[in-house]
Amino acid sequence: MKKHIILLLIAFLFISRVYSQVFTEIHSGFHGVIEPVAAWIQDANGSPDAFLAGDYYTDTKEYLISQYSVKTKKDYFSAVSSPFPALSRGMAATADYDKDGDDDILISGYNASGQLIMRLYRNDKNRRFYRLKESFTPVSNGSFDWGDFDHDGDPDILVTGKRYSNQLATVIYRNDKGLFTEQNTNIPGVYNGSARWADFDNDNDLDVLITGDIGGKPFTAVYKNNNGKFVRLAQTFYPLRNSDCAWVDFDLDGDMDFIISGEDVEGFPVCMVYTNEERVFFREVPVAIKGLKNCTIDLADYDNDGDMDILMTGESLERPYTLVYENKSSFNFENIVAGLPGVSSGIALWGDYDNDGDQDILLAGITICYDFIGKIYRNNLNPAKRSPASDENSIFINTVVAPSYTGPYYYYVFSSCFCDPTGGDNPQYHLYISNIHREKTDYDLNYKFNDILIKTVPNWGKSDRGHRTSNGFITKQEAVTSRRQVIESYKQSGFQVHYINW
Repeated sequence: MKKHIILLLIAFLFISRVYSQVFTEIHSGFHGVIEPVAAWIQDANGSPDAFLAGDYYTDTKEYLISQYSVKTKKDYFSAVSSPFPALSRGMAATADYDKDGDDDILISGYNASGQLIMRLYRNDKNRRFYRLKESFTPVSNGSFDWGDFDHDGDPDILVTGKRYSNQLATVIYRNDKGLFTEQNTNIPGVYNGSARWADFDNDNDLDVLITGDIGGKPFTAVYKNNNGKFVRLAQTFYPLRNSDCAWVDFDLDGDMDFIISGEDVEGFPVCMVYTNEERVFFREVPVAIKGLKNCTIDLADYDNDGDMDILMTGESLERPYTLVYENKSSFNFENIVAGLPGVSSGIALWGDYDNDGDQDILLAGITICYDFIGKIYRNNLNPAKRSPASDENSIFINTVVAPSYTGPYYYYVFSSCFCDPTGGDNPQYHLYISNIHREKTDYDLNYKFNDILIKTVPNWGKSDRGHRTSNGFITKQEAVTSRRQVIESYKQSGFQVHYINW
């Protein structure tokens, strides 16, 4: 842990290209966790509560916790008791399965005893939840998605993930008036991925998009529903694992497009968007969306302008991110630089907790500084009051004026590890640090540095992030001084220093 703390404290001294912020943290009543299981749960009056479980750490102890928090006053959530078990490495999904006007919740994951469980809780109004005695085969590291598969007016469940025996499964639980029956599919199981419903061909039945690890290799496919039987489209899509996916009509043309993000076969993060062409095949659309692995994707109209925007968490080769992309139409997406902490092993979910017409955020995971996050952020857009002609009603608050100098900056790149660079069994603390260069394009020096590490260090994986960090400065002398301080700090902490120059 020492090596990470030293590196990351220094990393946050770099010059940040700061923009305006849309989101403000409120009091959530949560402890931060990793490997979260989380959901917004809508009550009968339309106000969502927040559920968050996961791994919680103190200075001396690690344990699982379950947290349920409700809004008690403006921008203030308070913890209340709930029957939900403490879980990690699982998932949650809500739906009004019994059609009584509030959200019920399905959860799965590993409990404190290491047992894999999957349970459905009925919301009986006033936040009274009752566990149903349904028999589900639990899964981890996968996804749930509710949808009316059999057209009987109640939602069924699409499940994918890993079962007890490491068996991978993708199954449907058919809902017959509250009784659930497992239906096998010919869709392969995946883990560290997801499967989602949508009627992509507008034939009035639900098809399936799936992505993830199919047992040692990445996988992405679309399965067409032919009278209850799923047939894989012949079209090939970019195979990904440690991935997530979502259907959405991005271009508002009446059919479903989709987005996927994850890592490819060599571990590099990739994000792809496909547009639906004539409800027959999909065409890849180039987009300016950062590829993230170990990611989550959630979609909502965060600015209430009629189209769907993107909320993502996950890791690039540089660091973890939490990103919001505004849909500007015609597959043009703009990173709004939301100022949210980037998280690994995390999740981010849209939900309008204050019922003001814009989407707020529930965020959990671990930051690059090893802070554990469990937060709710208020969206300050308030579309009903938004007036483009008035500066007083700007969508941004807490505005920071960006520095007039916009680069290029002088950078050096460094990375540390507790490892044996020769590939042997004698790990030690090592620091790798580059000489100083002027950046030409974003992160070009990081990628160059990574390429050299891959070629010169035998046990450095192709996509091993290794807590790679770049520090940027307006003048070369500032960079020289900072680099010297980094080297001396690591030497004093017992690190062996290796110089990577080009």
